[in-house]
Amino acid sequence: MKSFHAIRSNFFLFVFFSFSLLAGCTQVPLPVPTQDQSTIVAAVVETINVQNTQDALLNPTITPLPTETQVPSTVTLIPATETPTKTIVPSETATQQPAFSATLLYVVSYPENKREYVGNERFGIALGFHNSGTVAWEPGTNVKLASYTGEVTVQLEASINRSVSPGEKVEFDFWAFGSEWYGDHTFVFQLYNNQGLAIPGGYATFTYTSV
Repeated sequence: MKSFHAIRSNFFLFVFFSFSLLAGCTQVPLPVPTQDQSTIVAAVVETINVQNTQDALLNPTITPLPTETQVPSTVTLIPATETPTKTIVPSETATQQPAFSATLLYVVSYPENKREYVGNERFGIALGFHNSGTVAWEPGTNVKLASYTGEVTVQLEASINRSVSPGEKVEFDFWAFGSEWYGDHTFVFQLYNNQGLAIPGGYATFTYTSV
């Protein structure tokens, strides 16, 4: 039988070896160095950017080019729409026709209508007028020589002995003869009513040349 000291020594040796084995199997963690949080975030962002760059190089995408907008060669200006103004339509105003009015129809010489005569050659002058007024020309209406140039070689006055209603025409006849004065001779005639008043439009001229 072993002694008590021998047993105690063996027990202490057993405990010592047991702790040694436990210390060898259990790893004590080393202290982890701490980093600043902003440094860690920057590193993570850089890593993500590098990864995205590598993915973009490996898988390039086709970016469509911008289409060219065609500019029109001419610019059409659209006029502003204007509100049309009302046009005033003039009302029909009846034109009052004058009581006495005449229209010259013709001035001719006879028996041959010519404008050259020798000295003392006889001929006639006919003046035709139209009554364009509203009242009749009474008997006594006449045409007179109002003025002249050259020599007076013509009848001074001719009258009618009948009434000329509005719308009718009448002829006044004058005798004349060629002047012995060579050159042009002009006669100016005026129509008068039976009261001696000049009738508007009753005006006529006749020119001939004495050769």
